[in-house]
Amino acid sequence: MMIDVKQERSRYERIIGFLGGPAIVDVPAIDSPKALVRLLRCGLPVDSAVFAREHLGLTPVVFDRVLPRTTIASAQKSVSRTLSTAVSENLFRLSRLTVIAEEAFGDPERAHRWLTDPNAVFDNEAPAELADTEAGAKWVESVLMRTMYGIDA
Repeated sequence: MMIDVKQERSRYERIIGFLGGPAIVDVPAIDSPKALVRLLRCGLPVDSAVFAREHLGLTPVVFDRVLPRTTIASAQKSVSRTLSTAVSENLFRLSRLTVIAEEAFGDPERAHRWLTDPNAVFDNEAPAELADTEAGAKWVESVLMRTMYGIDA
């Protein structure tokens, strides 16, 4: 499968937008896997989690299962005001799944509903809740890709 570099760049820009954009996430561009790894290893700013909680369009319950409020509150009290690598990865995955779901459904409201409603395909978990692991996120992404390309999930 050929990767459309332009589409991939646009997807990363939208993901960063859900994390607060350049005003919060100090990154010129995610133009390579190396840049993304560096960003996540350094830790996303805690303000990106606060912004995402308000702008991803997910229910607070689902968001909190992936990024508990206590984790965000701890990071807000830290000197660095950054999230750990693991928490940054969870937040990035949650944003990535939201962007892909919006692409798959063509309607943000429908995508957000699909991400937050329990789904039999995922053992009655909300698809967004699976963003707490890379394996879970890949599972959701796989179903979304099949939806986008008209393959039975």
